[in-house]
Amino acid sequence: MIKGMPEEMSEVGIVPAEYDGSLTTKKSRRIIMFCDLRDSTDILLNFEQGIYRNILSSVEEAFTYDKFILDVHKTLYEYLYLGHKKTHTEIYGDGLMAIFPEDNTKYILENIYNLTKQMRTYNDSMGVGVIQPSIDFGFGITIADISLVYYYLDKRHHPIGMGVHEAARIESMSKFYDARVLISDSFFNDIAEYIKDDPRFSYRFIDRVRLKNFRAPVSLYEILVDNDPRFESKVQSVGLYSEAYAKYCKADWPAAKALFLQVYQDYGLATGLVMANRCDILAQQPPKSNWNGIWSLKDK
Repeated sequence: MIKGMPEEMSEVGIVPAEYDGSLTTKKSRRIIMFCDLRDSTDILLNFEQGIYRNILSSVEEAFTYDKFILDVHKTLYEYLYLGHKKTHTEIYGDGLMAIFPEDNTKYILENIYNLTKQMRTYNDSMGVGVIQPSIDFGFGITIADISLVYYYLDKRHHPIGMGVHEAARIESMSKFYDARVLISDSFFNDIAEYIKDDPRFSYRFIDRVRLKNFRAPVSLYEILVDNDPRFESKVQSVGLYSEAYAKYCKADWPAAKALFLQVYQDYGLATGLVMANRCDILAQQPPKSNWNGIWSLKDK
């Protein structure tokens, strides 16, 4: 146990980097990651309706929701909340928030790679999709100043600050943009050099937006990993998508829409369809003359 650290933090394995006893009142710059199981409500309903049955066994055996959630934790979360003593983690049923020291960029990239690899291995195993659901996860990552505040109700420290909400907002938009690991420009600036030198990774620019209830715009990127079945198609789409987005920023809606639709048709990326539909909206309700390409998101 670190000298001066509350006993409760030691018991749950939360050891903030360079803990000096004042972290609860002093903001510090941290990397914030949200991970969440997609379509979790539909999955639970399917379990309640008894859809997942072991048709490979002579004795009918149900694969329970409890077993599935344990698989989720073993496949994805275990390394995040057990593999690094400096990481603050909080479990939300089938979701997780992790707070990392700012110098943990490389560690996070390695975890993303391992987690996505394990997810693909799980989904490719026998019976997944038939006797048990596949695992589909979204990630949202940003960097911001946060505080860890002690809550007497559960005798634990919990993170507060706009960065927590920003990471959650970004994760919630990952499926909308057909992205697995969606990140803010603040985190992208930290990982750019690592990605450039590591062939396992690449990235694609997604959009420049104002998240709901945020004033300052943020640029969104997707981290691409080569264990994703669509890695090559996403990498190959970057040039065409960039051309489409340039037309979009110039308010050339017909040309931008045509190119975005081509991204959707040629590479199967729903991001292109999202942006093509937005071009229709903007063509019908043109923005002001000072249009700069920034779109205000209405959903969390």
